[in-house]
Amino acid sequence: MGVAARQTILIADDTKLNRTMLSDILSDDYDVIEACDGREAVELLRDREGAISLLLLDIVMPNMDGFEVLAYLHRSRWNNDLPVMIISAETSPAYIRKGFELGVSDYISRPFDPEVVLQRVRNTIALYAKQNKLKDVITEQVMEREKANTLMVDILSTIVEFRNGESGLHVTRIRIIAELLLEALKRRFPEYGLTSSKIALISNAAALHDIGKIVVPDEILNKPGKLTPEEFEIMKTHAALGDEMLDGLHFGKDEELVKYARQICRWHHERWDGRGYPDGLKGSEIPIAAQAVALADVYDALVSERVYKKAYSHETAVSMIENGECGMFNPDLMQCFRAEADSLNEIIFIRSDPAKVLFDADKLSREVLERSEPGLSGRTVLLLERERAKFTFAASFSDGLLFDYDSESDTVAFSGKDRERFGYPKIIADSAASLMGEESPEALAVLQQRIASTSPGDPVTNACVELTLADGIRRACEVTCLVVWAEDGEEPRRLGVVGRVAVRESCA
Repeated sequence: MGVAARQTILIADDTKLNRTMLSDILSDDYDVIEACDGREAVELLRDREGAISLLLLDIVMPNMDGFEVLAYLHRSRWNNDLPVMIISAETSPAYIRKGFELGVSDYISRPFDPEVVLQRVRNTIALYAKQNKLKDVITEQVMEREKANTLMVDILSTIVEFRNGESGLHVTRIRIIAELLLEALKRRFPEYGLTSSKIALISNAAALHDIGKIVVPDEILNKPGKLTPEEFEIMKTHAALGDEMLDGLHFGKDEELVKYARQICRWHHERWDGRGYPDGLKGSEIPIAAQAVALADVYDALVSERVYKKAYSHETAVSMIENGECGMFNPDLMQCFRAEADSLNEIIFIRSDPAKVLFDADKLSREVLERSEPGLSGRTVLLLERERAKFTFAASFSDGLLFDYDSESDTVAFSGKDRERFGYPKIIADSAASLMGEESPEALAVLQQRIASTSPGDPVTNACVELTLADGIRRACEVTCLVVWAEDGEEPRRLGVVGRVAVRESCA
């Protein structure tokens, strides 16, 4: 068992003696950092967002007093997750009442009693930890109820992306980028009223942004050259068509997910200056969900290779967006876009074909997850970790049939040099049976047994089985698998399996 990480406490007091006394009381059990005034305290909270377990706050300080800090935390909604205890010689009822009105958890007066301070700090941190655990349980229950919706969104959006000749991970990247932008908007501009629940719904609904393209003719959708004005007018109809398709649902059209999806489908090509389509909406007339997905879609389109263009570099894409070459966007959203540019630069390396893009996946995972931990939801962090494991494993093979099985949706995607030799399509829904073939139940049983024997500490397994290839001949094949695990709850769970199937002379 590893040693649990020590929790961090921030002490904000303009008197060095007070900070030293409190640090001496707490440093045996906690990591302590100090701020000499409210302004420095806010800067430390921004720099270490999500890493501070408790704020001990003096009221009377220069530059920015304690009440101003509390008001800032309240406006930014940080006080929902960060407990604050006032440490002050001021004991008037008006001071204490105002502190509690601004979300203070406890009040400690000077002079300090070391045992009382330590115990009250422990109690406050423990209380918030229990509250956060309860919120996690509730969130998990909500996510369980959303699984069916998420699965259908994934299936529909994947169909559209494959028909459009784009990477199946375009949808994944749109989700990640939109969520990253919305989380930044939530932190910097609380007036938009974004919550974690809304952001999760919007990022899920973002996957359906181009569903209207399913009725656009193939010769226009996948035309390698520039579209004619007439063809472009047809292409533009996909926005309104996507909205109309969702409006025609017999069941569930009043669900929040569908409402956000309709906004996104119809208005993700609108622009801040009113020069977008289909309705020419301007400024705040455009729902913020559609605004965020519009910016995410433009960025990913620029840095991705398409049938009609090569991929631009991250730097070029950012410059084009900032210069207005792709239309005008909300200034608040652009501020968040600039702030998150480094994270976006890492995310563009997530690609669907490991043979084309090889990179230091461990470095990607480490840097993106460490930098983005406060901004990304647990669901997105798991998604990034899954992609890291997938590409690290797949990049080690130069031949064979590569497969990527997702447990939640029960789908498998195939790639690699030998995909056609094995006779598999790019994606299959009935994945387990289709992978082994109905004529090889014993091969499927062996592989399932090997996968069941893995663990987070020992996730790789292999098996030698006989499979029938596209030419109808039965051959010995070595199947190597990496089981991708999630350890975000009390019990580890399997997210999926990535692996390689290679023909061998014989099965040992």
